[in-house]
Amino acid sequence: MQGPVINQGGKPNRDGDVTAYIPDELRGKSWFNPTQSVIFVNGMDNSAADHEEAGNALALMLGCRVVGVFNATQGKVSDLWQCLKDKLTLTNFHFNPGGTAAINAALPGAGLVYGGAADFNGMKRFVDTVYDQARTKNPGLDKDGFVARVLEDNPAAVALYKLLLGVPGAMLGKPIHAHSQGNLITSNALTAVGLARGYGALNNLEVNSYGSPARNWPPGLRRANNAFSLDPVSWLDLTMDWTSSKVGFKPAHGFEEYRRHDGEFVVNRFRTGGVGMTVNMDEEGLANFCVGLGRNVDRLRSIFTRLEVAHYTDSDDVAVLYVNKKTDAELAELARIDRTFLDQLIRLLDAGWTAGDESAAIDRLKRAQRAAA
Repeated sequence: MQGPVINQGGKPNRDGDVTAYIPDELRGKSWFNPTQSVIFVNGMDNSAADHEEAGNALALMLGCRVVGVFNATQGKVSDLWQCLKDKLTLTNFHFNPGGTAAINAALPGAGLVYGGAADFNGMKRFVDTVYDQARTKNPGLDKDGFVARVLEDNPAAVALYKLLLGVPGAMLGKPIHAHSQGNLITSNALTAVGLARGYGALNNLEVNSYGSPARNWPPGLRRANNAFSLDPVSWLDLTMDWTSSKVGFKPAHGFEEYRRHDGEFVVNRFRTGGVGMTVNMDEEGLANFCVGLGRNVDRLRSIFTRLEVAHYTDSDDVAVLYVNKKTDAELAELARIDRTFLDQLIRLLDAGWTAGDESAAIDRLKRAQRAAA
Protein backbone atom coordinates (compact mmCIF):
# COMPACT_ATOMS: atom_id res chain seq x y z
CA MET A 1 0.00 0.00 0.00
CA GLN A 2 1.34 3.38 -0.99
CA GLY A 3 1.63 6.10 1.64
CA PRO A 4 0.07 9.55 1.21
CA VAL A 5 1.90 12.50 -0.31
CA ILE A 6 3.38 14.61 2.48
CA ASN A 7 3.34 18.33 1.67
CA GLN A 8 5.93 20.63 3.20
CA GLY A 9 4.35 23.40 5.24
CA GLY A 10 1.43 25.68 4.47
CA LYS A 11 -2.31 25.21 4.62
CA PRO A 12 -3.83 21.90 3.52
CA ASN A 13 -6.33 21.99 0.67
CA ARG A 14 -8.51 18.91 1.05
CA ASP A 15 -9.86 16.59 3.70
CA GLY A 16 -7.15 14.03 4.45
CA ASP A 17 -4.23 16.13 3.19
CA VAL A 18 -0.97 15.40 5.02
CA THR A 19 1.47 18.25 5.74
CA ALA A 20 4.80 18.37 7.58
CA TYR A 21 5.43 21.39 9.82
CA ILE A 22 8.82 22.71 10.95
CA PRO A 23 8.36 26.44 11.67
CA ASP A 24 11.34 28.70 10.98
CA GLU A 25 11.41 29.73 14.65
CA LEU A 26 11.97 26.10 15.66
CA ARG A 27 15.00 25.63 13.40
CA GLY A 28 16.89 28.15 15.53
CA LYS A 29 16.13 26.40 18.83
CA SER A 30 18.96 24.41 20.39
CA TRP A 31 16.50 21.66 21.35
CA PHE A 32 15.17 21.14 17.80
CA ASN A 33 15.55 17.45 16.96
CA PRO A 34 15.43 17.03 13.16
CA THR A 35 15.43 13.23 13.47
CA GLN A 36 12.21 13.08 15.51
CA SER A 37 8.65 13.29 14.15
CA VAL A 38 5.15 13.09 15.62
CA ILE A 39 1.71 12.91 14.01
CA PHE A 40 -1.12 15.39 14.67
CA VAL A 41 -4.83 14.99 13.84
CA ASN A 42 -7.04 18.03 14.38
CA GLY A 43 -10.61 18.14 15.66
CA MET A 44 -13.93 19.25 14.22
CA ASP A 45 -14.81 22.74 13.02
CA ASN A 46 -11.15 23.55 12.22
CA SER A 47 -10.16 25.43 9.10
CA ALA A 48 -7.01 24.83 7.06
CA ALA A 49 -5.49 27.89 8.75
CA ASP A 50 -6.35 26.44 12.19
CA HIS A 51 -4.67 23.17 11.25
CA GLU A 52 -1.51 24.93 10.08
CA GLU A 53 -1.37 27.07 13.22
CA ALA A 54 -1.84 24.06 15.50
CA GLY A 55 0.79 22.02 13.64
CA ASN A 56 3.39 24.77 13.94
CA ALA A 57 2.55 25.43 17.62
CA LEU A 58 2.83 21.75 18.49
CA ALA A 59 6.18 21.54 16.68
CA LEU A 60 7.48 24.45 18.76
CA MET A 61 6.25 22.86 21.98
CA LEU A 62 7.75 19.44 21.26
CA GLY A 63 10.88 20.61 19.43
CA CYS A 64 10.41 18.37 16.41
CA ARG A 65 8.73 17.90 13.02
CA VAL A 66 4.95 17.51 13.13
CA VAL A 67 3.16 15.63 10.37
CA GLY A 68 -0.44 16.85 10.32
CA VAL A 69 -3.42 14.88 9.00
CA PHE A 70 -6.11 17.39 8.06
CA ASN A 71 -9.65 16.71 9.24
CA ALA A 72 -11.49 19.31 7.15
CA THR A 73 -14.60 21.07 8.40
CA GLN A 74 -17.85 21.05 6.45
CA GLY A 75 -19.65 23.22 9.00
CA LYS A 76 -20.78 22.45 12.54
CA VAL A 77 -23.81 20.32 11.62
CA SER A 78 -21.94 18.25 9.04
CA ASP A 79 -18.98 17.85 11.38
CA LEU A 80 -21.25 16.61 14.18
CA TRP A 81 -22.81 14.09 11.81
CA GLN A 82 -19.36 12.88 10.74
CA CYS A 83 -18.35 12.58 14.41
CA LEU A 84 -21.36 10.36 15.01
CA LYS A 85 -20.43 8.16 12.05
CA ASP A 86 -16.81 8.01 13.28
CA LYS A 87 -18.04 6.99 16.73
CA LEU A 88 -20.04 4.15 15.14
CA THR A 89 -17.31 2.94 12.79
CA LEU A 90 -15.22 0.39 14.69
CA THR A 91 -14.34 0.82 18.32
CA ASN A 92 -16.20 3.44 20.19
CA PHE A 93 -19.12 1.52 21.67
CA HIS A 94 -18.50 -1.60 23.72
CA PHE A 95 -21.22 -3.43 21.78
CA ASN A 96 -21.15 -1.65 18.48
CA PRO A 97 -23.67 -2.44 15.72
CA GLY A 98 -22.06 0.32 13.68
CA GLY A 99 -18.69 -1.44 13.77
CA THR A 100 -20.11 -4.77 12.61
CA ALA A 101 -22.08 -3.06 9.83
CA ALA A 102 -18.97 -1.18 8.67
CA ILE A 103 -16.96 -4.40 8.41
CA ASN A 104 -19.72 -6.32 6.62
CA ALA A 105 -20.34 -3.50 4.15
CA ALA A 106 -16.68 -2.83 3.38
CA LEU A 107 -15.38 -6.41 3.43
CA PRO A 108 -18.10 -8.65 1.95
CA GLY A 109 -17.27 -12.20 2.96
CA ALA A 110 -18.99 -14.41 0.38
CA GLY A 111 -21.89 -15.20 2.68
CA LEU A 112 -19.97 -14.70 5.92
CA VAL A 113 -21.54 -12.09 8.21
CA TYR A 114 -19.89 -10.73 11.33
CA GLY A 115 -22.62 -10.34 13.92
CA GLY A 116 -20.67 -10.50 17.15
CA ALA A 117 -19.89 -7.77 19.62
CA ALA A 118 -17.33 -5.24 18.40
CA ASP A 119 -14.49 -6.62 20.46
CA PHE A 120 -11.04 -6.41 18.97
CA ASN A 121 -10.24 -10.12 18.85
CA GLY A 122 -13.59 -11.04 17.32
CA MET A 123 -13.25 -8.43 14.60
CA LYS A 124 -9.68 -9.55 13.89
CA ARG A 125 -10.67 -13.21 13.46
CA PHE A 126 -13.51 -12.29 11.10
CA VAL A 127 -11.37 -9.95 8.98
CA ASP A 128 -8.65 -12.60 8.71
CA THR A 129 -11.21 -15.14 7.48
CA VAL A 130 -12.69 -12.78 4.90
CA TYR A 131 -9.22 -11.77 3.69
CA ASP A 132 -8.13 -15.39 3.31
CA GLN A 133 -11.22 -16.08 1.18
CA ALA A 134 -10.62 -13.02 -0.98
CA ARG A 135 -7.00 -13.98 -1.50
CA THR A 136 -7.97 -17.33 -2.98
CA LYS A 137 -9.40 -15.37 -5.92
CA ASN A 138 -6.66 -12.73 -5.92
CA PRO A 139 -3.39 -14.19 -4.56
CA GLY A 140 -1.61 -10.84 -4.75
CA LEU A 141 -4.19 -9.02 -2.64
CA ASP A 142 -2.52 -6.59 -0.20
CA LYS A 143 -3.98 -6.98 3.29
CA ASP A 144 -3.17 -3.42 4.37
CA GLY A 145 -5.09 -2.03 1.39
CA PHE A 146 -7.88 -4.57 1.88
CA VAL A 147 -8.49 -3.47 5.48
CA ALA A 148 -8.34 0.24 4.53
CA ARG A 149 -11.83 -0.15 3.04
CA VAL A 150 -13.45 -0.07 6.49
CA LEU A 151 -12.34 3.57 6.87
CA GLU A 152 -13.50 4.93 3.52
CA ASP A 153 -16.27 7.11 4.97
CA ASN A 154 -13.64 9.47 6.41
CA PRO A 155 -10.74 10.64 4.20
CA ALA A 156 -8.71 11.76 7.24
CA ALA A 157 -8.94 8.27 8.78
CA VAL A 158 -7.80 6.71 5.49
CA ALA A 159 -4.92 9.21 5.26
CA LEU A 160 -3.79 8.48 8.83
CA TYR A 161 -3.97 4.72 8.24
CA LYS A 162 -1.90 5.01 5.04
CA LEU A 163 0.56 7.35 6.77
CA LEU A 164 1.10 4.71 9.46
CA LEU A 165 1.45 1.70 7.16
CA GLY A 166 2.06 2.96 3.61
CA VAL A 167 5.44 2.81 1.91
CA PRO A 168 7.80 4.46 1.62
CA GLY A 169 8.17 6.17 4.99
CA ALA A 170 5.60 4.32 7.13
CA MET A 171 5.23 6.17 10.45
CA LEU A 172 3.78 3.41 12.63
CA GLY A 173 5.51 3.74 16.00
CA LYS A 174 5.70 7.55 15.97
CA PRO A 175 3.78 9.37 18.74
CA ILE A 176 0.32 10.64 17.80
CA HIS A 177 -1.32 13.81 19.14
CA ALA A 178 -5.08 14.03 18.52
CA HIS A 179 -7.57 16.74 19.41
CA SER A 180 -11.35 16.34 19.72
CA GLN A 181 -12.78 14.41 16.72
CA GLY A 182 -9.19 13.63 15.78
CA ASN A 183 -9.32 11.02 18.56
CA LEU A 184 -12.23 9.21 16.89
CA ILE A 185 -10.27 9.24 13.64
CA THR A 186 -7.13 8.00 15.39
CA SER A 187 -8.98 5.28 17.33
CA ASN A 188 -10.56 3.94 14.15
CA ALA A 189 -7.34 4.12 12.13
CA LEU A 190 -5.36 2.32 14.85
CA THR A 191 -8.04 -0.36 15.13
CA ALA A 192 -7.73 -0.89 11.38
CA VAL A 193 -3.95 -1.20 11.83
CA GLY A 194 -4.60 -3.89 14.44
CA LEU A 195 -6.97 -5.70 12.07
CA ALA A 196 -4.33 -5.65 9.34
CA ARG A 197 -1.14 -6.30 11.29
CA GLY A 198 -2.30 -7.76 14.60
CA TYR A 199 -2.69 -5.79 17.81
CA GLY A 200 0.90 -6.51 18.80
CA ALA A 201 1.84 -3.87 16.21
CA LEU A 202 0.32 -1.25 18.53
CA ASN A 203 2.10 -2.26 21.75
CA ASN A 204 3.41 0.80 23.62
CA LEU A 205 2.42 3.17 20.81
CA GLU A 206 2.20 6.66 22.36
CA VAL A 207 -1.10 8.48 21.86
CA ASN A 208 -1.73 11.92 23.38
CA SER A 209 -5.43 12.83 23.51
CA TYR A 210 -6.81 16.34 24.02
CA GLY A 211 -10.53 16.81 24.68
CA SER A 212 -11.30 13.30 23.43
CA PRO A 213 -14.86 11.99 22.86
CA ALA A 214 -13.54 8.48 22.01
CA ARG A 215 -14.68 5.88 24.51
CA ASN A 216 -12.67 2.79 23.55
CA TRP A 217 -9.24 2.26 22.04
CA PRO A 218 -7.46 -0.82 20.68
CA PRO A 219 -5.37 -2.72 23.22
CA GLY A 220 -1.69 -2.14 23.91
CA LEU A 221 -1.49 1.65 23.55
CA ARG A 222 0.39 3.94 25.93
CA ARG A 223 -2.15 6.76 26.04
CA ALA A 224 -2.19 10.08 27.89
CA ASN A 225 -5.72 11.50 28.09
CA ASN A 226 -5.78 15.27 28.70
CA ALA A 227 -9.09 16.98 29.39
CA PHE A 228 -10.38 20.14 31.00
CA SER A 229 -12.93 19.23 33.64
CA LEU A 230 -15.55 21.47 32.00
CA ASP A 231 -14.83 20.42 28.41
CA PRO A 232 -18.20 18.88 27.41
CA VAL A 233 -16.68 17.03 24.44
CA SER A 234 -14.41 15.07 26.79
CA TRP A 235 -17.46 13.91 28.76
CA LEU A 236 -18.53 11.82 25.76
CA ASP A 237 -15.85 9.21 26.37
CA LEU A 238 -18.10 7.94 29.19
CA THR A 239 -15.15 6.67 31.24
CA MET A 240 -13.87 7.26 34.74
CA ASP A 241 -10.27 6.27 35.44
CA TRP A 242 -7.09 7.11 37.33
CA THR A 243 -4.95 7.66 34.24
CA SER A 244 -6.60 10.71 32.67
CA SER A 245 -5.07 14.11 33.36
CA LYS A 246 -8.00 16.45 34.05
CA VAL A 247 -7.38 20.01 35.15
CA GLY A 248 -9.26 23.05 36.33
CA PHE A 249 -12.88 24.04 36.15
CA LYS A 250 -12.30 25.65 32.78
CA PRO A 251 -14.99 25.65 30.05
CA ALA A 252 -12.54 25.25 27.16
CA HIS A 253 -12.06 22.86 24.26
CA GLY A 254 -9.77 24.50 21.68
CA PHE A 255 -6.40 22.90 20.99
CA GLU A 256 -4.49 26.13 21.62
CA GLU A 257 -5.91 26.27 25.15
CA TYR A 258 -4.80 22.69 25.75
CA ARG A 259 -1.33 23.50 24.44
CA ARG A 260 -1.04 26.58 26.66
CA HIS A 261 -1.74 24.45 29.75
CA ASP A 262 0.76 21.73 28.81
CA GLY A 263 2.78 22.12 32.03
CA GLU A 264 -0.33 21.65 34.16
CA PHE A 265 -1.42 18.56 32.23
CA VAL A 266 2.03 17.01 32.48
CA VAL A 267 2.20 17.51 36.25
CA ASN A 268 -1.33 16.14 36.72
CA ARG A 269 -0.38 13.02 34.79
CA PHE A 270 1.87 12.09 37.73
CA ARG A 271 -0.50 13.25 40.45
CA THR A 272 -3.41 11.62 42.27
CA GLY A 273 -5.85 13.94 44.00
CA GLY A 274 -8.67 16.39 43.65
CA VAL A 275 -9.11 20.13 43.56
CA GLY A 276 -6.64 21.72 45.96
CA MET A 277 -5.49 18.41 47.43
CA THR A 278 -2.76 16.04 46.24
CA VAL A 279 -2.93 12.54 47.70
CA ASN A 280 0.20 11.35 45.91
CA MET A 281 2.77 12.80 43.52
CA ASP A 282 4.91 10.39 41.52
CA GLU A 283 7.97 12.59 41.86
CA GLU A 284 10.33 9.98 40.40
CA GLY A 285 8.11 9.48 37.35
CA LEU A 286 7.79 13.22 36.76
CA ALA A 287 11.55 13.71 37.11
CA ASN A 288 12.13 10.93 34.57
CA PHE A 289 9.67 12.57 32.18
CA CYS A 290 11.54 15.87 32.52
CA VAL A 291 14.87 14.16 31.84
CA GLY A 292 13.33 12.73 28.68
CA LEU A 293 12.68 16.27 27.40
CA GLY A 294 16.42 16.76 26.93
CA ARG A 295 17.27 20.37 26.09
CA ASN A 296 13.69 21.58 25.65
CA VAL A 297 13.98 24.28 28.32
CA ASP A 298 10.75 26.02 27.31
CA ARG A 299 8.71 22.94 28.16
CA LEU A 300 10.81 22.15 31.24
CA ARG A 301 10.32 25.66 32.57
CA SER A 302 6.53 25.41 32.14
CA ILE A 303 6.45 22.16 34.13
CA PHE A 304 8.55 23.48 37.01
CA THR A 305 6.57 26.74 37.00
CA ARG A 306 3.39 24.71 37.48
CA LEU A 307 5.03 22.83 40.34
CA GLU A 308 6.16 26.09 41.94
CA VAL A 309 2.73 27.69 41.68
CA ALA A 310 0.44 24.79 42.56
CA HIS A 311 2.55 22.03 44.17
CA TYR A 312 5.21 23.91 46.06
CA THR A 313 5.97 21.18 48.60
CA ASP A 314 6.69 18.71 45.79
CA SER A 315 8.67 21.11 43.62
CA ASP A 316 12.00 20.79 45.46
CA ASP A 317 11.74 16.99 45.56
CA VAL A 318 11.17 16.78 41.81
CA ALA A 319 13.95 19.32 41.22
CA VAL A 320 16.56 17.41 43.22
CA LEU A 321 15.63 14.12 41.52
CA TYR A 322 15.84 15.81 38.13
CA VAL A 323 19.25 17.37 38.81
CA ASN A 324 20.64 14.10 40.15
CA LYS A 325 19.64 12.34 36.94
CA LYS A 326 21.60 14.83 34.79
CA THR A 327 25.36 14.81 34.24
CA ASP A 328 27.48 17.90 34.89
CA ALA A 329 27.99 18.27 31.15
CA GLU A 330 24.23 18.16 30.54
CA LEU A 331 23.60 20.78 33.24
CA ALA A 332 26.27 23.05 31.75
CA GLU A 333 24.63 22.67 28.33
CA LEU A 334 21.26 23.68 29.81
CA ALA A 335 22.94 26.71 31.41
CA ARG A 336 24.33 27.77 28.03
CA ILE A 337 20.88 27.46 26.47
CA ASP A 338 18.93 29.26 29.20
CA ARG A 339 20.56 30.29 32.47
CA THR A 340 17.19 31.33 33.89
CA PHE A 341 16.02 27.70 33.92
CA LEU A 342 18.86 26.78 36.27
CA ASP A 343 18.05 29.88 38.34
CA GLN A 344 14.51 28.52 38.67
CA LEU A 345 15.78 25.14 39.88
CA ILE A 346 18.10 26.80 42.39
CA ARG A 347 15.24 28.93 43.73
CA LEU A 348 13.06 25.84 44.24
CA LEU A 349 15.85 23.90 45.95
CA ASP A 350 16.87 26.80 48.19
CA ALA A 351 13.38 27.67 49.47
CA GLY A 352 12.61 26.88 53.10
CA TRP A 353 14.74 24.34 54.92
CA THR A 354 17.42 23.01 52.59
CA ALA A 355 18.42 19.37 53.01
CA GLY A 356 21.88 18.04 52.25
CA ASP A 357 20.95 16.54 48.88
CA GLU A 358 19.33 19.83 47.89
CA SER A 359 22.46 21.79 48.85
CA ALA A 360 24.57 19.41 46.78
CA ALA A 361 22.24 19.86 43.80
CA ILE A 362 22.44 23.66 44.18
CA ASP A 363 26.25 23.47 44.15
CA ARG A 364 26.18 21.42 40.95
CA LEU A 365 23.81 23.87 39.29
CA LYS A 366 25.99 26.85 40.22
CA ARG A 367 29.11 25.06 38.93
CA ALA A 368 27.26 24.40 35.70
CA GLN A 369 26.40 28.09 35.37
CA ARG A 370 30.05 29.04 35.95
CA ALA A 371 31.20 26.47 33.40
CA ALA A 372 28.78 27.88 30.86
CA ALA A 373 29.70 31.50 31.48
